Amino acid sequence: MTAIKIVIIGAGSTEFTPGLLADLVASPDLRDAEVALVDIDPWAVETMTRLAQRLADERGVGLKVSGTTDRREVLPGADFVTTTIAVGGVHGWETDVRIPEKYGVYQTVGDSVGPGGVFRALRHVPEIVAIARDMEDLCPDAWLFNYTNPMSTIVRGVQKATSIRCVGLCHGVLHTREVIARDLGFRTEDVNVVFAGVNHLCWLLDVRHNGDDVYPRFREFLSSGLANPPDDTVDDPYDAFQHVSAWLTSLYGLFPSPGDRHVAEFFPWFLRMDGGKLQYGTQSGLDMTNRIFATKDTTRERLRAQADGLEPLDPELLEEAREGERLIHIIDAIVHDRILPELAVNVRNDGLIVNLPPWAIVEVPGQISGFGVRGVGVGELPEGIAGILRQRINQQELTVDAALSGDRQRTVQALLADPLMANVSVEAAEAMLDEVMEAHRSRRHRRPDPGS
Repeated sequence: MTAIKIVIIGAGSTEFTPGLLADLVASPDLRDAEVALVDIDPWAVETMTRLAQRLADERGVGLKVSGTTDRREVLPGADFVTTTIAVGGVHGWETDVRIPEKYGVYQTVGDSVGPGGVFRALRHVPEIVAIARDMEDLCPDAWLFNYTNPMSTIVRGVQKATSIRCVGLCHGVLHTREVIARDLGFRTEDVNVVFAGVNHLCWLLDVRHNGDDVYPRFREFLSSGLANPPDDTVDDPYDAFQHVSAWLTSLYGLFPSPGDRHVAEFFPWFLRMDGGKLQYGTQSGLDMTNRIFATKDTTRERLRAQADGLEPLDPELLEEAREGERLIHIIDAIVHDRILPELAVNVRNDGLIVNLPPWAIVEVPGQISGFGVRGVGVGELPEGIAGILRQRINQQELTVDAALSGDRQRTVQALLADPLMANVSVEAAEAMLDEVMEAHRSRRHRRPDPGS
C-alpha cells in the first residue's frame, strides 16, 4: 500500500491542528503517512510544521511533513483533506460577536447560529467551496472532512456546489457523553449514547450504562439541579450544571448537546441581559469566549516555543490513550476497511431523520468502513423538536444561498430569519450587516490571521 497523504488546510488552528498531529503520530498504522500543512500565514505554516516534526521525533516515527501557503501545490495525490480554517481569525470572530451586541443581540459563541453564524458563513462557505473545487480538479476522489464552523452551512454549501464527498466532524457529542457519565458517577467507556439533530443542537435519544437504560436517572438528576440557581463563577462552563439544557429537557423530554454555551444560541429567550449579565447561567459561556479572544496570542506564543524546543511539549499531546479529534481514527478505518462506529457525523439526511428535509445536513451516529462514512438512521424525532430543527435548517439554507451568491437581499433575509434577531428591525439588521462588512473589509488590508 502506498503512503497515505493527508492535507490539513488551516494548519494555524491552535484548537485543532496540534491534536490532529498528536493523534496522527500516535496511530500505529498512519504514523508514516505524508502530511501537508497549509495556511495563508507563513508563520503558522513554519510553526506547525516544526511542531509536527518535533512530535514525530518524540514518538520516533517517520511522519513526512511539509508546509506551504499554496494548497494547489499539495492537493495532487491527496487521499484526505481536512479544513480547520478561520477567515479573519480570532479578530473576525470577535467582530461577529461585538457588533451584534451594539444592536442588543447577545451570543455566547457566535460561530454557528445567530447573526455571528450568518457572518461567519459569508466568509467560510465560499472559501471552503473554493477548496472543494480545487479538489475536484486535483484530487477528485479524496474525502473532505470539515471542522470549521458554521458546520451545517459549510457542509451543505460544499455538497450543494461541488461533487466532493464532504463530512463534518465535531467533538461536542463526545464531550457531552463524558459530562453525562460524570454526572451519573459512571466511567465514560461504560456509557453508550445515541444523539441526533443538527450540529450544536443534537438531542440525546438514548443513554445506557452497561446495557441498562439510565435516562430516567439522568432526567431525575437534571430535575433536581434546576432547583439550584445557576453558578456563573465556574471558569469552564462545561463544568457547571447545564441549566439551559436541563430546562429544555423538562420542556421537550430529551437532553440537548453540546452544552449551554452552544445550545442557548438556538433559543433567544435564554440569552437575555439583566444587570450586565446574561441570565440562565449563560454568562459563563460568554466569559469563556471573551477569554479566548484575550488569550489567543498567548496560545500562539506557547505553541511556537514548543515547536522551537524552548518548552516541553504539552503532556496531552503525548498521551498514549488520547482520543482527541476523531479524524485519524476515521481515516484509519477507511484505509484499512475496519468497521468503526462513530457517535456523531454531519452528513446529508436522506431519511436518516425521517421528519427532517432529505437535503438537510444532520448530525447522527455514523458507521465507518472501507466504503467511507455512512450515517445511521434514527427514525423520527418528537415533532416539537423536529419543528425547531426544520426552522433552523430552513434559515441555514437561506444562509448557504446568500454565501454562495453574495446576494445582499438574501443575506438580510437570512439574518431576519434567525430567532436571535426577533427584536431587531429591518433597518437595524441592514445597518448591522453594513458595519460588519466594513469591519471585515478593513481587516483585509492587514496581515492575515492563521486558522483558529
